[in-house]
Amino acid sequence: MRMRAAIDQWISRQWQRRGLWAWLMRPLALIYQAISTHRQRKYASGHHRTRKLPVPVIVIGNIYVGGTGKTPIACELAQLLQAQGWQPGLVSRGYGRHHSSVPATGRGKDLDWRAFGDEPALIARKTGMAVSSHPQRRLAAETLLLQFPQTDIIISDDGLQHYPLNRDFEILIQDERGLGNGLLLPAGPLREGPQRLAQVDLVLRRLADDATPAPGPDTDSANELSFKLEIAAFWQPSSDTTLSPQALAEDLRAAVNAPIVAAAGIGVPERFFSSLRALGIDLSQAHPLADHGPIELDWLKGLNARTILITEKDAIKLPLNVDARIWVAITNVRWCSTEAPKRILEQLARANIKFSE
Repeated sequence: MRMRAAIDQWISRQWQRRGLWAWLMRPLALIYQAISTHRQRKYASGHHRTRKLPVPVIVIGNIYVGGTGKTPIACELAQLLQAQGWQPGLVSRGYGRHHSSVPATGRGKDLDWRAFGDEPALIARKTGMAVSSHPQRRLAAETLLLQFPQTDIIISDDGLQHYPLNRDFEILIQDERGLGNGLLLPAGPLREGPQRLAQVDLVLRRLADDATPAPGPDTDSANELSFKLEIAAFWQPSSDTTLSPQALAEDLRAAVNAPIVAAAGIGVPERFFSSLRALGIDLSQAHPLADHGPIELDWLKGLNARTILITEKDAIKLPLNVDARIWVAITNVRWCSTEAPKRILEQLARANIKFSE
């Protein structure tokens, strides 16, 4: 688990520059680019058939592989749609799920992450919407509509490159890493070329944690919006207690000789650790874990810590009462423009996605 995380971090560092790794992998990247471009053109020309669903489809994705903030944005968009009277459903590949030829489809806060994938299970818990996981998102969407016919709009999580499913609106998420070294996989971090930024309907830019934009109505441009992710609360599953970040930080500072350990199995674990330190939490240890990987319970229980801080994505993989030392950081989206939610609704309306009055 920790070896895989170390390898992931090493490759991520190589993707930020055009060093030896980039040049050694360049031939493979050119092959990847040729295959990707050919595939995209086949669907764009109509040579490969796409499936048009009876409800609108909003795709959320990125071209930079790994964590850019898709899951929090999917939750934010779902809640925005629900507030407008829609009943959204989510389809996802379901990274980390046990392989099955049948889509895992359901709703509720207690979906098994092994069947659905950690991110769909987390999104279902936070939003209450129905989800369906399968590598073929078209099949997942059809199954979702069959089992939950009240669904009137679908969010496709991490589906930007899944062209068999037709889409009515595309949202691309970028973060502070930008385009990295500008090369495609495996020489660089890109799934598609930079030109994809100009092809989507809306670009959401995630700012670095230490960026401090002044909120206001004119922060962003016409087809771009900026956001940050912030820890809104900490939740202790064993007692179902919730504390504000400030309250937990004060409690932890007051404890003497009480080791505090953080662990994160997300795309960029250091972001989580930096957010904790920014709250004034002095970490004794910080453990980056493999993204989408399971958490070894024996390893967790063997940690020398009074308090263990983890992400929501990690918590979805653990029994609620596994360890009373665990506190889960609840993360929310904070828009850098006060007009962002309104502008998203306006953009969707211009794409003929009509909202309830």
